Parts: sequence; C-alpha cells; structure tokens
Amino acid sequence: MFITNSLFHPKLVDIYQGNENFESLVQFVEQKLLAENFINESYSDAIIQREAEYPTGLQTPTCAVAIPHTDPNHIKEPFIYILKLAHPVKFGQMGTTDQFINADYAFFLGFNKGEDQLTLLQNLMAMFMDQAAMLDLASKENETEIFNLITNFFKKESEEKE
Repeated sequence: MFITNSLFHPKLVDIYQGNENFESLVQFVEQKLLAENFINESYSDAIIQREAEYPTGLQTPTCAVAIPHTDPNHIKEPFIYILKLAHPVKFGQMGTTDQFINADYAFFLGFNKGEDQLTLLQNLMAMFMDQAAMLDLASKENETEIFNLITNFFKKESEEKE
C-alpha cells in the first residue's frame, strides 16, 4: 500500500484547461507544487531538461499519456500529480528523440527515493495497458472521479501482489 498511502493526494488532481504548450503546462504544475510545498524551485527546469533528453510520452491502446519526472534532489515530498488535459499536449514519445504523441493525461511524478520509482512505474504501466481502466479514466469528468478510479486501481494492484 506504499504507493496509495504516500504518493496520491486528492489536491493533486486537476483538469488542465491551458493550451497545448508543454512549457505552459510545466509552469502550471510548478506553481501548484510549489504552493503545496512538494518541490524545490529547481523542479521545472529539471523536468524540461529531462523530458528533452528522455521523453516520457506513451501511446496506450486507448489514449496517450505522459509521465514526466526528474531526480529526487528536486523533490521535497513524494507525489503523483494527475492532470487530465482538456487540450492534448505534445510530448516526445518514450524511447525516441524525434517522434511525438499528443497526451490526454499527464502524471507528474515526484520521488524522494530512487528505489520507489520502479514500483510506481510498474503499477502505472499495468494501468496504462488495462484497456477497461483507461477507457473508464477517459470518461471521468471531474477530479474526484479521476482520483478515486486511479487510487482504487493501485489499491487493487497492491492487494493482488501481497
């Protein structure tokens, strides 16, 4: 239950109404995470740099997602900040430097211990590959529904592994 108890916060789910610009999205995320004291001021530059070097966009069978993250030294408190993007935002496709996807969701990840990253990414990938879960997620219209669906998926995954 480490993931649901320590990383998900109801206040870190938003429906982002901004434009399709990646830098604008990062600025929005930075403002929220700074206000909530989850990150250091170095976070946004680190996210932009890492995303340029190691793109995190992923086309799932049902929608496109991105999972931007950076090194633990930019993080004060661990988090997953979930954003449903009202207007898709262009991200580099994972594993490439010249292909792009238009993400419908962005999961900004903050780790303060590197070893937590693998477990979280494995659970996220399981959700992204679950067509029923992703179709259900795509249909959600408000932050509470999104939060409940994702945390319930993670709780179920955690219980199945115990």
